[in-house]
Amino acid sequence: MRRLLVNVLLIAVVLGTAAGVVAYLVYTKDKPRQAEPRRVVQTVLAPPVKALRNHRVRVVAYGSARPRISLDIAPQVAGEIVGKSGGFLSGKHVREGQVLCEIDPTDYVLARDSASRQIDLLETKLAVLEQEKVNLAESEKIERRRLDVAAGQLERTRSLFARGGAGQTDVDSAEEAALLRKTQHRTILNQLALIEPHRKQLQAEIAVAKVQLTQAETNIKRTRVTSPVTGRVLSCSAEIGERVSVGQVCGHVYGTAVMDVAVPVPAGDLGWIVPEAAASSPSTRPGNPGGGAPAEVVWHRPDGTELLVWKGAVGRIEAGLAAETRTATVNVEVTNPDPAAGGAVLERNMFCKVTITGRLLPEAYVLARRAILPDGTVYVAEAGKLRRREVKVARWSGEEVMLLPGGGVEEGDRVIIGYVPKPVLGMAVRAVDSLTAPVTAPTSVPTTVPATAPAGPTGGDGS
Repeated sequence: MRRLLVNVLLIAVVLGTAAGVVAYLVYTKDKPRQAEPRRVVQTVLAPPVKALRNHRVRVVAYGSARPRISLDIAPQVAGEIVGKSGGFLSGKHVREGQVLCEIDPTDYVLARDSASRQIDLLETKLAVLEQEKVNLAESEKIERRRLDVAAGQLERTRSLFARGGAGQTDVDSAEEAALLRKTQHRTILNQLALIEPHRKQLQAEIAVAKVQLTQAETNIKRTRVTSPVTGRVLSCSAEIGERVSVGQVCGHVYGTAVMDVAVPVPAGDLGWIVPEAAASSPSTRPGNPGGGAPAEVVWHRPDGTELLVWKGAVGRIEAGLAAETRTATVNVEVTNPDPAAGGAVLERNMFCKVTITGRLLPEAYVLARRAILPDGTVYVAEAGKLRRREVKVARWSGEEVMLLPGGGVEEGDRVIIGYVPKPVLGMAVRAVDSLTAPVTAPTSVPTTVPATAPAGPTGGDGS
């Protein structure tokens, strides 16, 4: 019992001592100093907007060059190939009218000679007919006089018969002689009447023979298969000794004089690439064959060692939009220099960058695309405060947007194009023209920033 009482007393003494120590420490500890909340002013990238005077809209697109003229080489006459030009090979340059291959002309030469002889024969027959017409005309005059004589003899015989001076036999003889003369005269008249149809028949036969002659001469010319354009040979399958038929394709040639670069352009940009003076009439200016909006076509060699540039113009816009991309296909025409004169030639399937020069605007504003928020507004640093403003974008182009006067911004406005962490309208911001490091999201946000920041120094001057 005594031991239990002693233990209880010891425990009480220990607890009392500990409580006293704790009370002493609590009473004697230093109180922390209260720190004033820091006012944080966010630095934002917002260079002043500059107005572009007499701004020329430029539409940039990419596309492959393709020949304006691409033709199959097919002979118009049949026969055996007896000659072939050394230039009629894939990749070779050819000029308009250059002979590519020759077909054996023997059959067509014989047809020409036959038609020529037929014409000579028919013209001879026609000359004989004309002379026969002259002879019949003279015979008709003679027979008409003989008919008149026979008719007079018949009248006199009838008169004598009436007076008893001639018998019935004399009358019959005179009447028979008159009928004979009349029959012979009628025969000559009929022969004269048939001269004209016979002459027309001979003339028609001569005309047919001349057509056959012309056809034969044309076929002889067609035995020399020539290039219809100045360009390059894409393929050739004709060989000497091969027999070809009419219309059989034996090669392919495309023209290099004028090339088209087909580029897909957003439908919304079509209104920008047509100059105010629409190209309704063709122009003869060099580099602008179609008279449309001028364009620059650039091609880089795959190794990047050379840059080739051509001047062109919008020739036409193909009908409708592409089903997959909803873009319009604009064909830019490029007139190539003569290969013989040297100079870079735009070739088939070159993938080029095309810059089309469009409308001239008196005034415009160009902003970075990332400055436009998803709801079509922008953040503006105005008098050191963060403001939101609605804008009307006139044109979207790559990483830039274009606004026109009245579109929501004016010259000198500081539109924020950098990242703004936890933006609150009215918060203090400090606008700068450039940053030494990219503006990125902070890893932590100070908790001392109130929901509405107090007024701070104005950042409109960029200081």
